[in-house]
Amino acid sequence: MTNLKEQIERNGFVVIRDLFSPEEMKRIQSSIDTFFEQKGVTYRYGLTQPNIAVEEEEFSWVFSHPKVLEAYRAVFGQEDFVFTSHADIHHNMGFGWHKDDGKGAYFTTPYFTPECRVYKMGVYMNDHSMDGSGLSVRVGSHLIDNLTDGESVSLATKPGDVVIFDVRITHAGKEYDVVERGLLKVGRMLGDQNGKSKVGRRVRDIYCGLKNGKPKRSFFFTFGAPNIHTYDFSRENMKRQIAQSGRNMYILSKKLSDELTSQGVETLRFEKEL
Repeated sequence: MTNLKEQIERNGFVVIRDLFSPEEMKRIQSSIDTFFEQKGVTYRYGLTQPNIAVEEEEFSWVFSHPKVLEAYRAVFGQEDFVFTSHADIHHNMGFGWHKDDGKGAYFTTPYFTPECRVYKMGVYMNDHSMDGSGLSVRVGSHLIDNLTDGESVSLATKPGDVVIFDVRITHAGKEYDVVERGLLKVGRMLGDQNGKSKVGRRVRDIYCGLKNGKPKRSFFFTFGAPNIHTYDFSRENMKRQIAQSGRNMYILSKKLSDELTSQGVETLRFEKEL
């Protein structure tokens, strides 16, 4: 992990192999499976759950995992950093090229600067070592304010690997194919502009099962350097998470907050900002 800071500052991302053990991946997978059996927010005929760090203590052990914190210490090159409280899980979600900067709304000051170090970890439940359906990134695009510059690279990851990437990097998941885009188009024609129909989601689940054999699932969460860019991102992302989840919950459990604090990680409270 000695050169991760240099890599992420230059390229905007790093891949860390086998950070989670097979047993730990089974535990995460089981938690996601159980959660999505009863809950989740339907969007674009997939499922997501924003604000999972606050709303579900089941996942808390991941955020304070010693190897997770070790990896973040390496990419920051320092001991002190901040848990932003952003975390979400996804089921059969797909996105085109974008940045996780809220199109600028997550920051109040110029943020395409070296001082902005807000880094998201992606944990992928599926094996993308050969299928080209994992995360794609535009190398070095975290310092470029557009969605087109930078060499496109598809990251080959397998369960247990993680990707840590700058939230400003241009990236994409596996985009919807012609059938899935057609389903979204039909939904819009019927008045479902954002793909929130549970019937539409069930239709797409069946299609994805036939195409892929099993659901495509992933888990994301974010830490940042202790500066205004991270605090801005944390506050505005919490607003977004609450709006999407529909639940006005924004305080981490005392257990998780204490665990992170004991390991030198700052946690945030948002009462005055929300």
